[in-house]
Amino acid sequence: MTQTTTPQFNVGDIATIAKDYKESANLDFAQPQIQVYEVMSSNDDGTITLAGVWPDIPAQYIEGVPVHCELAKQIYYDIVHARHYELGKVYLQEDIYSRPPFMVTMAERLRNTPLWEEMQAEEFHYVHELQHWLLEHVGYSRIRINQFWA
Repeated sequence: MTQTTTPQFNVGDIATIAKDYKESANLDFAQPQIQVYEVMSSNDDGTITLAGVWPDIPAQYIEGVPVHCELAKQIYYDIVHARHYELGKVYLQEDIYSRPPFMVTMAERLRNTPLWEEMQAEEFHYVHELQHWLLEHVGYSRIRINQFWA
């Protein structure tokens, strides 16, 4: 008999809710169009609190988001860079509604770097696995949920 285990999710990880549980449970969503969620806490009662979802979800119904799937399009890689502003000059704002999926941006920014080569060698299956690896190797992940995705 094969025993299945629930993946370990940390605060800040990106996850989703098992489809059959989501359809049968009476859940409230802050943004119904978003189907990926940030883990806010793992609770002593065996539930997980997800940002923008009520009530808490039993841990066995929290799933990883595959790196290469339709849901991953709701996730972006946050590019942090300083911008020099000049008085009187008009700047265009970032188009938050058409951010590319996180792996597209990561490939553009990190390609031909040792970090990218190491990441490719790992062959991550789930977004939260990549988040954990980035935190361990560079101290941050910058992988975020695009709250404006539609």
